[in-house]
Amino acid sequence: MDLFNLTFNNNENTEIVDKFIDEYAQWHNTGKTPDMGSLDVNYTLELQKKRLDENNVRKEVVFDTKESSFKQALKCFTVTDRGDYKSDVACKDYKVTETFFVNNKKKKKRKNKRNFYATITRLLNQNAGGAVACPNCGAISDVQDLLTGCKSCGTRFIIDDLFPKVTNFYHIKDEADLIRKILKPSMLICVLGMIATVMSYSLISNINNGNIVQGSDDFVFQIVQCVIVGLIYGTVSGYILWAAFILIWMMIGAIKSLFLLGPHVRAKTQLPKVMRQIDPNFSYEFFIGKVINLMKLMIFSDDYTNLAAYDGKPMQNTFKDIVDISYDGTVRYNTLKTDGNYCYVDITVYTTVTKVDGGALKSSKEKFRVVVCKNIHTIANAGFSIKKVSCKSCGGSFDATREHNCPYCGNPYHLGNDDWVVIEFNKE
Repeated sequence: MDLFNLTFNNNENTEIVDKFIDEYAQWHNTGKTPDMGSLDVNYTLELQKKRLDENNVRKEVVFDTKESSFKQALKCFTVTDRGDYKSDVACKDYKVTETFFVNNKKKKKRKNKRNFYATITRLLNQNAGGAVACPNCGAISDVQDLLTGCKSCGTRFIIDDLFPKVTNFYHIKDEADLIRKILKPSMLICVLGMIATVMSYSLISNINNGNIVQGSDDFVFQIVQCVIVGLIYGTVSGYILWAAFILIWMMIGAIKSLFLLGPHVRAKTQLPKVMRQIDPNFSYEFFIGKVINLMKLMIFSDDYTNLAAYDGKPMQNTFKDIVDISYDGTVRYNTLKTDGNYCYVDITVYTTVTKVDGGALKSSKEKFRVVVCKNIHTIANAGFSIKKVSCKSCGGSFDATREHNCPYCGNPYHLGNDDWVVIEFNKE
């Protein structure tokens, strides 16, 4: 079933997202990176885990699907590059409980509903059933069998290049969930409060006017009458008060959202429009996933000297107090320009960050301006990994997260010739 580019019946995407979510939750507890995560995703998680450990911070996460709107993942978009890969941007909503500990003491706990977006990349012509020799005992096995264990010796192998993989992910808080959470409690508080107020006023005013005299024949009847008046008028006035409160609260929220809605709509409409003139396969959601992962690399990397993901002016990391960051679902598109073979996209990303401050954890809204660059003539390759790049000069393969120059020929490596690279990064 397709509706507005959403597919509701993709069981395979659902299984992949659910598996990655389980492994992602376990990563918080054990530090083991997800098997379903790509090399780049897991590298970013390793950097964040190191930052958490350095600050003696531990984060526990529980994902619950009991209140999910959709039991299956929605396939929002499909991106087919000009190489051998196809990527689905899939979405599923979860109830998320996050608990932060500092020095093993609970400091913060938050619960909310979030829409989780995962880019699932597949190798179109992958032969996962090909026969290979087990590296441990030499027995002939299928590649897929080695993931669960060699039939002869039982040794299990992790094959990082075996797709499908989650190559990017981010999650956005469901603002509608907040409204649902406050509707019933706020109505109950308003109604009960007004019942108590009206009932008290009715009793006090009748006593002061001499209408209620203790010991009189009508004493009980007059008390019951005041209670009934309080219940009826209190319920009506309480409901009206609650409706007015909700209306004002939603109007204030709408006014605040308007300041973000305009820039966000412009980003979602204008950026794809201009980028598809350069790259017909451009996907906004796929691009945002890339940018968020690059932002995390910039925040959680201690040293930018050999960081291939950054190709700007020398700078120091000033974000070392940040231990967690989440995307708020809003982007402001600033500019896009081309210069020779390269295009430069300048955007502002709205986030919520968690910082360590003297043993305490503080959350705040932060805006980050990021300028990314890419060679416009580069053929899109969804399977590209910064952990395994090829030198343009000698063809040597190496890990660009550890070295900025090719270890074989010494020539500098520029990520912008293969994928998006950060040119500027700062907090607004």
